Amino acid sequence: MTDGRGGNGSTAEPRYLSRALTWLGFNGRVLEEAQDPSLPALERLRFLGIFFSNLDEFFMVRVAGLREAMEAGLDRPEGEESVSSVLAQIGQRSHGMVRVAYTTYEREILPDLEENGVQFVRDEDLSPKERAFLDRLFTREILPILTPAAVEPEVPFPHVTNLTLCFAIRLAREGVGERFALLQMPRQYTRWIQVGSNGGSRFVLLENVVRRRLGELFPGHEIKEAVLFRVTRDADFATDDQEAEDLVDAVKLVLKQRRSGDPVRLEMESTTSEEITERLMASFDLDRLSVYHVPGPLDLRFLIDFARVPSLAAPRAVPWPPQPVPDIPPGEAIWEAVAQRDYLLFHPYETFEPVLRLLRLASEDPSVLAIKQVLYRTAQNSEVVRALERAAENGKQVTTLLELQARFDEERNAAWARRLEEAGAQVLYGLAGLKTHAKALLIVRRGAGGIERYAHLGTGNYNERTVLEYSDLSLLTCNEDVCADLTAFFNVVTGYSEPLPWRRIAMAPLGLRSRFLQLIRREIEKSTPEEPGQIRAKMNSLVDKPIIDALYEASQAGVRIALNVRGACVLRPGVKGLSENIRVVSIVDRFLEHSRIFEFRNGGDVETFVGSADWMPRNLDRRVELAFPVVEPEHKARLAHILDVLFADNVKARELRPDGTLGKRASRRRPIRAQEVFWEEARARAEGRGESDRSIFVPLRSAPE
Repeated sequence: MTDGRGGNGSTAEPRYLSRALTWLGFNGRVLEEAQDPSLPALERLRFLGIFFSNLDEFFMVRVAGLREAMEAGLDRPEGEESVSSVLAQIGQRSHGMVRVAYTTYEREILPDLEENGVQFVRDEDLSPKERAFLDRLFTREILPILTPAAVEPEVPFPHVTNLTLCFAIRLAREGVGERFALLQMPRQYTRWIQVGSNGGSRFVLLENVVRRRLGELFPGHEIKEAVLFRVTRDADFATDDQEAEDLVDAVKLVLKQRRSGDPVRLEMESTTSEEITERLMASFDLDRLSVYHVPGPLDLRFLIDFARVPSLAAPRAVPWPPQPVPDIPPGEAIWEAVAQRDYLLFHPYETFEPVLRLLRLASEDPSVLAIKQVLYRTAQNSEVVRALERAAENGKQVTTLLELQARFDEERNAAWARRLEEAGAQVLYGLAGLKTHAKALLIVRRGAGGIERYAHLGTGNYNERTVLEYSDLSLLTCNEDVCADLTAFFNVVTGYSEPLPWRRIAMAPLGLRSRFLQLIRREIEKSTPEEPGQIRAKMNSLVDKPIIDALYEASQAGVRIALNVRGACVLRPGVKGLSENIRVVSIVDRFLEHSRIFEFRNGGDVETFVGSADWMPRNLDRRVELAFPVVEPEHKARLAHILDVLFADNVKARELRPDGTLGKRASRRRPIRAQEVFWEEARARAEGRGESDRSIFVPLRSAPE
């Protein structure tokens, strides 16, 4: 028996880490990439933008939730610490990380960009020609969409939209004393403006163009001070889909609430006076720890898109374009190919084109009778949704389960839902009280021998943009058991069908956790000192305490456990008597690690599963998720190889320590960067070198360190 802290009654170590703090550790790894001087300038710039984008979502969701708990008087344990303690540590760490991020930006990345001809120009460095161009642009395009808001005593403070840049302005006018005003920046306007080339690229930030002409919005006044600020609001609103008659309208309400949620963080320029600081703190009801004085441009999320500007001359990372899969024939021959064998695809190293091609062909093929698909996050101009539209317009039975509650993608999904319905598709919005997060596609086609079913299952979204940026796995198959399970799955989630015993797949919330717990217990039962059990798993987050407790029990029984967890992980590894046989690593690299793999040694008869669910309560209890076994020997071997490489990485991998910090593990082996290995392997296969050249990767096939 354990006492909730250490193993076997020990009180030396807390039993769980803080979810919020370990997630901050992951974002710190993203910041490390931005700090890495060996990376090209634009790659560092991209990682810096990702760091700030991640931090925004963290405050809107995780910090907002912790603050709500505190305000409700629920200072409950977070891991083994109180919420108040965790919030204090979040504040301290976040302030430190933001300082490091801006120091890196101002002192390292910007000078590097300037050396390569890319420059963000200050007002005093503009040429007369550039200044004239900006003046014309301001008068014609920017000024008409700006609307100042006066701040009057005894009148409610004007609403400031979530994450929108805003000027706080102190004004003086003879005879009336000092006044105060706000000016929100237009969200629809691009953040950077190119002012010239002259052999390079010169840019001005939008707020600096506006700042120089602020006087024109306040004629007759003297501008005493004008500083930018930005407020972050609680954006984690749930939709009561059991009560909402129209879920689309309910989602629109959530979006409206998100723009006006309670403030949780205030950022402002470091030059802001104490007078404005105190006024804004009081207006947003925030304390000092929630205020961030920023020594540079606010809201550096724009760097993600800026780094993609093709005309920039600064160095970029060497491209790793998705490689073709040589075993999949071109054109319509894909129908026969998938009917004959399964294909395991590894994105973005291998192209997502076969999946898109199947959808395009299905939308036009007169032999296709029906298409059923789950959509969670879709692209802005989704080819997937357009194919479903065409299929419906061509008279095929199209059923789409489109999740309207995919956080921060609700508006886009609602628009697609309306379009699909107008095209004649049957659109469902999931199950009451649950989010539908599974990744599944089923195509029903009339073949020469009768009805044929083609299935696609994966770990990633049907999103043409993120499939180039996220590392995911997917399976194309006509396997009868898998297709029968998927048919039953769609009947369950679209109608009143009772779930039958599955042949292959496992589904949350109907038994997925119990299936994983069963697999862990089986590993304990089959483990011996001579032949210890082994569990290897890869996921985004590990937060579910029943599964963590089972892993602790397995560790104490001698099972060797290796976990690759990208983000939050509350399991405390390497604690004597509790988890000394558990190793946890996290990899942050060019692509976002997003795939989920679960491998159990099973006494030598290895079982491997792939799926959409992390080991988190929300995935196992409150979402519709799918996990499926990979049974073909070649595909199981490939997944084992992927895990081998991930655990052999000694360049981008970091080890989770018992205290929750991440550290680089000392290694005398040659440098192994997992993502680079995967891309080189995909290129070798595409060029016809295939397995014959795998010998160069033989060292990676050894057991994990």
